[in-house]
Amino acid sequence: MKRNLDYYLKNKIKYWWVSLLIGIVVLSLGFWCIANPLSTIITFSYFFAISFLFSGLFEIIFAVSNKNSLHGWGWTLTSGIIDLLFGVILLSLPPASIATILAFFVGFWVMFRSIWGMATSIDLQRIGAKGWGWSLLLSILGIILSFIFIISPAFTSVVIVWIIGFAFLTYGIFRIYLAFQLRALNKELRR
Repeated sequence: MKRNLDYYLKNKIKYWWVSLLIGIVVLSLGFWCIANPLSTIITFSYFFAISFLFSGLFEIIFAVSNKNSLHGWGWTLTSGIIDLLFGVILLSLPPASIATILAFFVGFWVMFRSIWGMATSIDLQRIGAKGWGWSLLLSILGIILSFIFIISPAFTSVVIVWIIGFAFLTYGIFRIYLAFQLRALNKELRR
């Protein structure tokens, strides 16, 4: 076991510079996101639109394939259809308006999902499942957050860009730090 660990560490540490490259790329991406908020939100809007599209397709397939065994499968089917429609509508919008509309769509999507979550929580309570209260609490929190998205889409967009940018920055710094730690270990192992 120790021999396998030594082999793994030596090979991982030998390529310490890969972590450095990843860190530099991700750090640069973080700075780019913060410096170009409109481009960032448009890029992520397309990502969300495609996610809605695929999520809707898979949820429709799930609902239809489990309609005989899933109580309330119509809600899951409806949810899938709404996701699919959101994806299609978002992808058909021009780039300048997709970022503005996305906050509303996400807000209404979170609201619908949270209402669905509340109904599911009540179903869980009926069948005697433990922990259904947490599901209900999280669904109520989702409704509150959905109102923030709907009431202030510009604020939501700015916050999302900053969170994304800072997440990339912190991960990039971590990878660069890790690279130097691996480099020091590599030097030590060579001795």
